[in-house]
Amino acid sequence: NLTDEKLLAYINEWQEEHHEADNWLVEINIEALAEAFQTVFKDSVIPDADRLGFWINNRERIERPIYVRAMISAMQEYVKEKNFDKLSQWLTFCGWVLAHPDREYEEGDDYKRSEESRENPHWNSSRRAVSDFIGVCVKEDVDVPVSAREHLAKLLDLLCTQFDWRLDEDKPVFPNSSDQLAEAINNTRSRALQSLVNFGLWLRRNDSEADVAEVTTTLKKRFAPETEHPLSLPERAMLGMLYHNIFILNEAWATEHKADFFPQGDLPAWMEAFDSFLRYNRPSKPIFEVLRDDFEFALQQRNNVERQKHLRREPVDSLGRHLFAYYLFALYPLTGKESLLERYYQQTAGTRAHWANLFDHVGRTLRNSGNHLDNALKDRIIEFFDWRLEVGDQAELEQFAFWLEAECLEPEWRLNACSRILDVVQLKDIGIFEGIRTLGKMLTDHPAKVVECFAKITDGLGNDMIFTDSAKPILKAGLGSSDESVRNNAERARENLLRGGRFDFLDMDD
Repeated sequence: NLTDEKLLAYINEWQEEHHEADNWLVEINIEALAEAFQTVFKDSVIPDADRLGFWINNRERIERPIYVRAMISAMQEYVKEKNFDKLSQWLTFCGWVLAHPDREYEEGDDYKRSEESRENPHWNSSRRAVSDFIGVCVKEDVDVPVSAREHLAKLLDLLCTQFDWRLDEDKPVFPNSSDQLAEAINNTRSRALQSLVNFGLWLRRNDSEADVAEVTTTLKKRFAPETEHPLSLPERAMLGMLYHNIFILNEAWATEHKADFFPQGDLPAWMEAFDSFLRYNRPSKPIFEVLRDDFEFALQQRNNVERQKHLRREPVDSLGRHLFAYYLFALYPLTGKESLLERYYQQTAGTRAHWANLFDHVGRTLRNSGNHLDNALKDRIIEFFDWRLEVGDQAELEQFAFWLEAECLEPEWRLNACSRILDVVQLKDIGIFEGIRTLGKMLTDHPAKVVECFAKITDGLGNDMIFTDSAKPILKAGLGSSDESVRNNAERARENLLRGGRFDFLDMDD
């Protein structure tokens, strides 16, 4: 019911924070008032051109930045609903917000700034709201009109190049975390780099041949030696993750500036960028041709990096997955001095858990590959399997369960491979359960091999993990077979189970 003038005075002056008398858990505070103001602004102010004009034209009189943030959040809700008629006005408002620097403290200050304060306002959250607003504008399911291109580019250039207190003063959001990408997502300037690349993708959705010079121009500013604010590690991690999309936007430029993204002379920066690239991008032949020396550098530096504690387990596993994919792409042989995959296994010989993780990953990938696989790929996978079986690492080969489920490989090959695996190791825990269940699916067409594999499973430990419902059909088929060797395997399996205390298999007529 307040006029805009009175509402402005009210939000500027209100300072009556308290808990409700009847329920002390309910706190009435400025944050709650800002949320209420956001609702009023969205529902009553924005639809009224005169009222909206008042708030836009009197923005300098808003003394607490928290209400500016509320206004931008309301604008963002409108954009999400594809209401673009006031977009230019809102983008101008966002430019005004970015004219306020991000400062947590000024030299000599003995107070902390806050977005709720009139005397010591802090604009960080409002600036972040602008970044989020721009991010929504270039989302694929929103796609604001391309006429906003110039305005969006200018705002993104500011967001990507201006001072960021946490990044430039090394004040992390997560002080005890080593995940620089998580840090990047939670800071305004580093997050804006992602919106910058999404801006380029937005342009290409509107015009597949569109020039994306705004993207590369801003990135050149960030890479320039004379830049006012050198790239932080969170920004390095963000740029590494984004490299593939930048490559898509401008392959020649991304290739030329590869060393800016992955500076091998600055090991911590290179590691953060390359780790993020590995973790959040799929293998790509064109990318490999550009980054091959970085993959080789990763293998060369592994021990050195581990000593410096820059390398975590997950990036090592990601490196192995990429190198396996490039082997499948026939970019190098399985073994020999040209094979990066063999060098990976050599470098990780001291921490063989990486071997098991890669073997498991390959099995999961095959299981999810449907019913068909190109013959050339199939041959390379079988060659890889034979190589790993020859090495014979127990922890690695235990991860065979998903290979057995891979319908893109012939059932006969999978059963033979399972039998060969079981001559070396025993499937453990969940592998036993999944393996027997999968064997049951192949029982009708391949009874002899299924019974053979089942018998080998019971030869080892873990019979307590053998579920009766999955095992009994295999035993019955084996015991009733006219093939003596099949019956012998079934009888051996039942004896093993009974010896292990599994008397539920005593009467096979149930």
